[in-house]
Amino acid sequence: MDVEAFVPSSVAISGSEEGTLQGHTFAAKDLFSLRGHRSSFGHERWRSTHDAATSTSQILTRMLDAGADLVGLTKLDQLAYSLIGNVGEGAQPRNTLDDRLFCGGSSSGSAAAVAAGLADIGLGTDTAGSIRVPAAVCGLHSIRPSHGLIDPDGVIPLAHSFDVVGVFGLQASIIADVLKVLAPQIPGVTPFTKVKFAADVFDEADVDTASIGRAVAEAAATILGVPFNEDEFGSFTSADVGDLFAQLQGREIWSNHGRWVEEHGSSLAEDVRMRLERCERLSRDPENAKQHDRTERLTYSRSLNAAVEPGTVVVLPVMLQHGPMRDWDDSQLAEFRSGCFRLAAPSSLSGAPQAVFSVRRPSDPRSVGVGLLAAPGGDLGLLDLMASLGGDAQATASDFGWA
Repeated sequence: MDVEAFVPSSVAISGSEEGTLQGHTFAAKDLFSLRGHRSSFGHERWRSTHDAATSTSQILTRMLDAGADLVGLTKLDQLAYSLIGNVGEGAQPRNTLDDRLFCGGSSSGSAAAVAAGLADIGLGTDTAGSIRVPAAVCGLHSIRPSHGLIDPDGVIPLAHSFDVVGVFGLQASIIADVLKVLAPQIPGVTPFTKVKFAADVFDEADVDTASIGRAVAEAAATILGVPFNEDEFGSFTSADVGDLFAQLQGREIWSNHGRWVEEHGSSLAEDVRMRLERCERLSRDPENAKQHDRTERLTYSRSLNAAVEPGTVVVLPVMLQHGPMRDWDDSQLAEFRSGCFRLAAPSSLSGAPQAVFSVRRPSDPRSVGVGLLAAPGGDLGLLDLMASLGGDAQATASDFGWA
């Protein structure tokens, strides 16, 4: 199968001959600056209307200096503004785990490359789930790190106060090694003393997702030797929370890209263009409405911090149903996106790290991605827990009662 993971102008670069990542390969979303390269940002019109980069992002430089080989620059959804993986440049990346599905977006190409074995590591960005959803869809482990942990130097922004550089992989230990390279000042492992299972949120999900989520939470509590607690978490993933998130994100998107969209928006996919039209309308809201939403975000973050204090890991679904299917109609894709968007809100709005532990089913092409949320700075603790749960995504299903 042609995976269609890489952009037409992709390049490969060998890493240094020494470093902690020597012997590993990586693929990078085509929104990291690379000297002499024109980023696509998911659309050929973007490439044709922007100059080539005059410098290379320190994210790519650090990976190369640590010995990792860049195998290519990967496709993404237009302007990194989708969770489906269906509206990027050219043919959509193929999901080698389950060809019935899109790869999830917007970091679709990086996820596709790792899932197909074309790279050990995938680099992408996550604003509202763009690392977490592709990981769950393609059967990968991943992390959306604490906001600000990795300097976004040389990364095209979508909505800067939510954007985070994230990592895909099949082994949690490798993801941890990458984080240490990209964030040299990363805090050490904070021991977890409490596991919270978001029972009410899992009640919204399909049967497999709910059962695997509970099994992962119970296994985590056993491994850590701490109590297992069922908890109510739905107030943090409600429709109202989703609306707040969309309003704040939309204004930032328009601030960053409104001028370009006004000139070139007609070339974008219809669903992307419609969301951008809402961004434009939101940008014209009165200042008191904008300030209200900023205040609501602070209130939300304080409440979440109280519920997810240091030493706590919250187990959440990443998706409510198996998808996104390639044969779904627009309304089904929109419903899927909306559900994922709400589930992404706790990490995105607060800046807390969220990892995805993926469980693959060997008897059919199926994967369930379980979200693990911690307090800011708990990044390595999450990856350490994932490694204890099972570092290889392909070998975990039977451990969680999923034959």
